[in-house]
Amino acid sequence: MENLIKELEAIMFDVKSVEARTGEYKKDLDRGINSTSDPELDSFPSKAAKIEEMLTYMLEAKDDFDRVQDSLKDITNKLDTFLDMVEYEAVAKEIR
Repeated sequence: MENLIKELEAIMFDVKSVEARTGEYKKDLDRGINSTSDPELDSFPSKAAKIEEMLTYMLEAKDDFDRVQDSLKDITNKLDTFLDMVEYEAVAKEIR
């Protein structure tokens, strides 16, 4: 049972870590939106430069999204393993 609790705590840590990263990724995206849409911050020499900057932020956001997706897949795999462990413990307990 102690191993199950440790495994669950590790998975919870992973979830909290992903949650924190998504918050940072959102802040990065907000900065990108604000830097390209606020007329007071508009320091771009041309519309093409502004579009290029926006595309850069979009590509970075896509990469961030891919990292979150990979992390969630890892967490799902850990949960599957955890479920197997719980089921094994239940069967082992019945046998004893």
